[in-house]
Amino acid sequence: MPRCFQRIKGFIHLPIWLLLVSDLMSAPTSQNPFLAPYIRNFPKQEYQAYNQNWSLCQDKVTGFLYAANSKGLLEYDGTRWQTYRLPKRQIVRSVAIDPQGRIYTGGLGEIGYWQPNAAGVLHYRSLSGRIPGKLFPKEEIWNIVIGADFVFFQSFSTGFLYRNGRVSEVRLPGNVLFLYGVRNRYYLQSIGNGLYELVNGKFVSLPNTEPLGSTAVHAILPYGLKGLLIGTRDHGLFIYENGRLSRSNHPASQFLQRYQCNKGLALSDGRYAFGTILNGMIVTDTTGTLLYSVNQRQGLQNNTVLSLALDLKGNVWAGLDDGIDAIAFSYPLKYFTDPNGQLGTPYDAVLYHKKLYLGTNHGVYWCDFPTSGVPVYHLVEGSQGQVWDLTVLDGQLLCGHNAGTFRITPADGWESLFTQTGGWSLRALSSQPGFALQGTYTGLCVYRRDPNGKWQFSHSITGFSEPIRQVWEDAEGQIWLRHAHNGVYSVQLSADLRKISHLNWVASYSQEAGLKKQFGVSGSIRRIFGGWNDEQLFLRQDGSLLVAKPDGLKAEFSISHFAWMDDYENIVPLDSVYYLLCFEKGYALLPRQELSAVSNQQQTSKPLIRQLAVLNGNDSRNFTFRSASFLASFSPVLKARENHLVFHFSTPESIQEPLFSYRLAGLDEDWSDFSPLAEKEYASLRPGTYEFQVRSTSEGSVTSFPFEILPPWYQSVWAYLTYFLIGCGLIGGSFYVHRRQVATHQTKVRQQMEDKLAREQEKHRQQLMQVQKEKLEQDVIGKSEELANTTMNLIHKNDLLLKLKGEVEKLKDEVQQRQTIDQATGHINQLVKLIDSNISSRHDWKVFEKNFNKVHEQFFKRLLSQYDGLTPDDMRLAAYLRMNLSSKEVAKLLNITVRSVELKRYRLRKRLNLPQEANLNEFMMAF
Repeated sequence: MPRCFQRIKGFIHLPIWLLLVSDLMSAPTSQNPFLAPYIRNFPKQEYQAYNQNWSLCQDKVTGFLYAANSKGLLEYDGTRWQTYRLPKRQIVRSVAIDPQGRIYTGGLGEIGYWQPNAAGVLHYRSLSGRIPGKLFPKEEIWNIVIGADFVFFQSFSTGFLYRNGRVSEVRLPGNVLFLYGVRNRYYLQSIGNGLYELVNGKFVSLPNTEPLGSTAVHAILPYGLKGLLIGTRDHGLFIYENGRLSRSNHPASQFLQRYQCNKGLALSDGRYAFGTILNGMIVTDTTGTLLYSVNQRQGLQNNTVLSLALDLKGNVWAGLDDGIDAIAFSYPLKYFTDPNGQLGTPYDAVLYHKKLYLGTNHGVYWCDFPTSGVPVYHLVEGSQGQVWDLTVLDGQLLCGHNAGTFRITPADGWESLFTQTGGWSLRALSSQPGFALQGTYTGLCVYRRDPNGKWQFSHSITGFSEPIRQVWEDAEGQIWLRHAHNGVYSVQLSADLRKISHLNWVASYSQEAGLKKQFGVSGSIRRIFGGWNDEQLFLRQDGSLLVAKPDGLKAEFSISHFAWMDDYENIVPLDSVYYLLCFEKGYALLPRQELSAVSNQQQTSKPLIRQLAVLNGNDSRNFTFRSASFLASFSPVLKARENHLVFHFSTPESIQEPLFSYRLAGLDEDWSDFSPLAEKEYASLRPGTYEFQVRSTSEGSVTSFPFEILPPWYQSVWAYLTYFLIGCGLIGGSFYVHRRQVATHQTKVRQQMEDKLAREQEKHRQQLMQVQKEKLEQDVIGKSEELANTTMNLIHKNDLLLKLKGEVEKLKDEVQQRQTIDQATGHINQLVKLIDSNISSRHDWKVFEKNFNKVHEQFFKRLLSQYDGLTPDDMRLAAYLRMNLSSKEVAKLLNITVRSVELKRYRLRKRLNLPQEANLNEFMMAF
């Protein structure tokens, strides 16, 4: 079998051989007569300091333990150890705590105290500078005693009293050992002179204590109402009462005399603990009877006890020459181990006829229960080998063995019932009175009670050859079988119990989930065991045990995962008083009467969130908390980038390795499984409000730590307000831009429309101009034609008038010949004059000039601007020539002769400076 207890790290269940006398039974009920209390070892590898631990004390406010170690001051918060070094890295020889929480330490040439700073980290303040004289640096402070209004620092030759901020030297009565405080009075031994009492800063000799001068006093404890119990190095115990000194001759005194008493401690229940130099520690009662004895062979890390301290729960801490041990007298579980391997590994147990029977891999052993001394185990002859099952049916003790099934008689006889190998589990069938079903290596067997009331093998069930490790019947009469390797079967047997009529395989027992829900148990469960009065015992995957009652009571016990036998875990209800827990190398008893006290204590105890580490690169921060009150006053508001957090938590005053369950409200919905892991890391948390919650038992008080992670600046209220304003601005700007775009588009469209319209207008204008041009051209043509017609009319008119004139003149000639000359001549002259005036009237010229300008725009202006000295006749001739009229036609228009026209043409050419070869008509037409 595996050696569990060699694999347990950090603690071990120790065997303590108990030597008891008559008054042992007066001890508390949890102190079973042959079982040891739980002891946890803290080796130097765990607390990461040196071997020797010279002094121990506990802070009554925080529950933290402090040890004066050769490396420095050790602090233990229930989960983690931390070392603080003195300024010159001296050995810390002594430590003590005053009611205000100041932690005083002493070393070579150094005294002072430690106090936590604002961040919760201890900082040291030296008092050595207040001590006058040059010899102090050579003094080593081995002892510190806290008085009502003073602190006493002591070396072996000098004492220093620290009071009201001042340090004064106290004159000692010679060479001394340690000062001890008993009932607010203070005593020390002067070597060779007896005991002295410190009174008003001076030492006064106690009468009749001179016999102690020949030895070294290492313990002064209260005895009775006013007496003193004095432990010496090599003379055992003395009692000083009513001014008289007497020597004790009890076994404890003899033990201390032989093994050299080094430290003494008064326990809370009136007993005493003594640490020795050579043989570990013992516990005695007030009469000097030795109750417990434990040394290195039996479990302590070292036989030399350098210091002892009592914690707030009544447990003893021992500072050793190599390590620190804690002995949990207040812990209900009490252990028995088998270091010599005599008994082997227990697989089952039962109480039968006031004897405790253990079925182990070596056979069946029994001892009286309860015993009045060290238990003596007896082997049932013939039972050698692997024992799986011990069951009492109808007053008969039946044993399932590797070699078969046997009956153990009250006289420890060994009777064979069936030789089928591997009797794993035998259970009576309530649905079939007088019959029992057994699971074996190769199937199922049926036993029946014969007429004499004895159980005998009946038959094997046919058609079924699976290995069945466990058999049980539920309240409805359903039979269940646990396969050795593969799940669970629910079966129905035939009426004659000879074959299986119905078989159904399931991965796990369905009612276990119902039990978890009924009792409100969370997390992963390894096994569930039925107990007394409907109690249920839930064995967690991590090895811890939860005992739950229907009335809601829950009590949890921290047990190492390695203590149990894998796949063979077993918890046995011995009777209505005890549960027996089978471990790989021993067993433990759990008294039921202490379940309520444990439950109440666990409900009131709260874990402490010890530290919060805010990881943020080089800007990381740590917050350390030393008490729940300080934690309650702290609710940090973290920056957005400070979203990587690590929580460290502990359970002060706890000796057992604690288990924790936690969740982060705001992120996690369910609690985590219980685990010894005492830290939890969260990375990349989103902005928001959170509350970290941790508990050490399922029904215990919850420690909460609220905090807030601010959103990044771009998610803050001001940022959102800015975003809102920016959004409004963007919307307004977008609306404005949209309006501008619409306006621009409209303008563009308008412009395009206007351009198009302009183009259309221009096109229309051009078309209109073309039309107008064409019209003008037509008008010009018409005007030209009209001008030509007018001209021709003028020509014809003048021609006609000339003809008329000629005729008139002819008439005149005739009249002159025929009538009165004067009268006829006057009428004829008047007619000629009228004709002459119409031939070349200025009105006709103006009409002609107006029409000519319309047809030949700016002709006269350009002609006059380029040629000076042109007369109106020249202008008129030029106009006629531009119209390409011949000289004869011009003559008619001007009412002159053709000769005169030629003369005018000649003059015009001169004025125009035309060369001889130039054609005047072509010049005028081209001008």
